[in-house]
Amino acid sequence: MNTGTEKQEEVISLSGQDEPPGMHMIYLPYSDDVRYPEEVHLTSGDAPRATDEQIKKASNLLRRIDLKHFSVSHFANPGLQKHYGILEALALGEDEMPDIKDETLPDEEGLARPGVVKAIEEFKAAVFGENYDQEEAEAAAAKGGASKKRKAIADAASQKSAAYDWADLADNGKLKDMTVMDLKTYLTAHGLPVSGKKDAIISRILTHLGK
Repeated sequence: MNTGTEKQEEVISLSGQDEPPGMHMIYLPYSDDVRYPEEVHLTSGDAPRATDEQIKKASNLLRRIDLKHFSVSHFANPGLQKHYGILEALALGEDEMPDIKDETLPDEEGLARPGVVKAIEEFKAAVFGENYDQEEAEAAAAKGGASKKRKAIADAASQKSAAYDWADLADNGKLKDMTVMDLKTYLTAHGLPVSGKKDAIISRILTHLGK
């Protein structure tokens, strides 16, 4: 393992010791793991810019939800608390583990305050517009993704189907010698149903070919 070390000074605040003194181990990448990100140069017209109104609403929202004197040491690790709770229950011979409060979960009560809700709605309106419907936008995005997926499947089927001379295969009775998967590429490429057994699929192809 390729590692380095860094000296850690003790960090003390009003609540007590935040960070103990000692040496911290730093994992360093191997030479072949070093990444060289591609440089992308954007002109002023290419880069998206927030409007003054959007910046104003975002600043107001941040002021509303700002955590005063925040420190990660103020919150207990829920995983460790659960572990300690299990040990406590085992030590005391209790059948049930004590309730563990996860302090890292979002403060739903605080976010539901009228001032915060208003700031969130104003910011959303500044970014998406007054008549933005999140559920409708998500449904449209999902529909668009599904359409792209169907188009990609149809394009792949068309490309594979083009490798066969279907009319010749039908005239010579060779469709029955093909696999069901290969037969379905014709149906998919032409937007036909792909359900049914092999005989039904062949019949559907022959009907489409006019045979």
